[in-house]
Amino acid sequence: MRNFSISLLLIMALTSAAAPQTGADNAAANSKMMVERFINTRSAGSAEDFAAAAKMVRARADEGQPFFRFLLALYSGQDKLCELPDDKREAYLEQGRPWVREQAKSGNALAQYLVALDALLNREALDEALDMLERAAEQDQPLAMNTLGMMYFNGSGVRRDPAKAASYFRRSAASGDMIAEYNLAGLYHQGIGVPKDQEMALVLYRRAAGQGHSNAMNNLGWVLQHGEHPDPAKALEWYRKSAEAGNKDGQYNLAYSLMHGIGCARNPAEAAPWLQKSADQGQLEAQTMLGTLYRDGEGVAKDPAKAFALFSGAAERGHAGARYQLGQCYEFGTGTATNMVKAIESYRQAVAADNPDAQHALGLCHYRGKGVEKDYSKAFELFSQAAKNNFPPAQDSLGMLYVRGEGCSRDYAKAAELFTTAWERAHLPDAAYNLAMLHEFGQGVKQSHTKAVNYCREAANRGHVAATEWLIANGYTPR
Repeated sequence: MRNFSISLLLIMALTSAAAPQTGADNAAANSKMMVERFINTRSAGSAEDFAAAAKMVRARADEGQPFFRFLLALYSGQDKLCELPDDKREAYLEQGRPWVREQAKSGNALAQYLVALDALLNREALDEALDMLERAAEQDQPLAMNTLGMMYFNGSGVRRDPAKAASYFRRSAASGDMIAEYNLAGLYHQGIGVPKDQEMALVLYRRAAGQGHSNAMNNLGWVLQHGEHPDPAKALEWYRKSAEAGNKDGQYNLAYSLMHGIGCARNPAEAAPWLQKSADQGQLEAQTMLGTLYRDGEGVAKDPAKAFALFSGAAERGHAGARYQLGQCYEFGTGTATNMVKAIESYRQAVAADNPDAQHALGLCHYRGKGVEKDYSKAFELFSQAAKNNFPPAQDSLGMLYVRGEGCSRDYAKAAELFTTAWERAHLPDAAYNLAMLHEFGQGVKQSHTKAVNYCREAANRGHVAATEWLIANGYTPR
């Protein structure tokens, strides 16, 4: 990669300037590899890889090497693994700045990039940062071009310009930089700053993934699963590669696929360890899904207390799905004592984040008067929100409100539409049974005893007791 040689130029300038010697060359090569690994794993590697790289940088800093002290201090405020006490951080920056500035002044592109980063992170010197980044970019320095690309993409310190961002990413990608390839792939995938082009996105993700970019591996899997020509089995392969590289999102997506049988046979037992690895890296979706496995005893030994702890941890960090699950724990006493006050509080927090599960759950509480006053109008409002979010159980519940005229005017036709949607989306037994009753009595739909029987059989085949009883009472076999 191009930044290998650029890193080496800086390291060689900061180490002994004696004539080329085998020992010096080896030391410079080792230093170059260390810097390259530190920078790239921070952006594209696993937490474990970055931890190892940060440990090596810290060791060089502890040995007194000014450049590595500057590098560690520069990232101290950005990553916990690089944290330093404030006084030591300032001392390291002050010690390293003259070295790096001198190299930047002499035209070293990586030094110019680091001076720019220092200006942005520590000195609020935007003009100096832009000047240094542009100088480095003129020398095709990948990190500088990527930083400028992100600034123009986000509108950070400059006027937002996705097309200009794409131009910087494209220049950096042309040098084979995997981070630029990854960034540019994302733009093509979404059609931001460039024409939407899934094939180009796939090409770029593959290039970046081929160089070990674990996020690119994960995103490649996502595009292959959800793109114009879905290939779940191939997507699973890339999720697995990303997961094996230590990427927390790749680990979660692999586990999700294994849990739902996407591109493979359903395998909760294999999914559980990957969820654990992802959760250990702070992936909130993984923590929440792992909690459901421990709650239900699927793929792991049933442990409601552990489920509650996982939901609590993710909920504290703002995950809406975890807040819904925490509300369920409090409502039904799973892994903790029943507490409707806390259940309602958790549901409301999740509802504020537009979580459809929580909208439906809180709607049921208002409908039943559980933990709150009975309020059909509020139930109607919450069921409507969840139904708009395409949540089939809420569509079924909202349909029943229209049938009964609770919290709204009675409207059988609207109820039939909602039951049909819930049935077609999720094959809910309740929705099939409710549709059967509308067809039996011709309410909101054309009367059809045949359709009533067929829908009841669909519901009965999925364990619906009332549908089974209706069929038997009317002389039909459930199956």
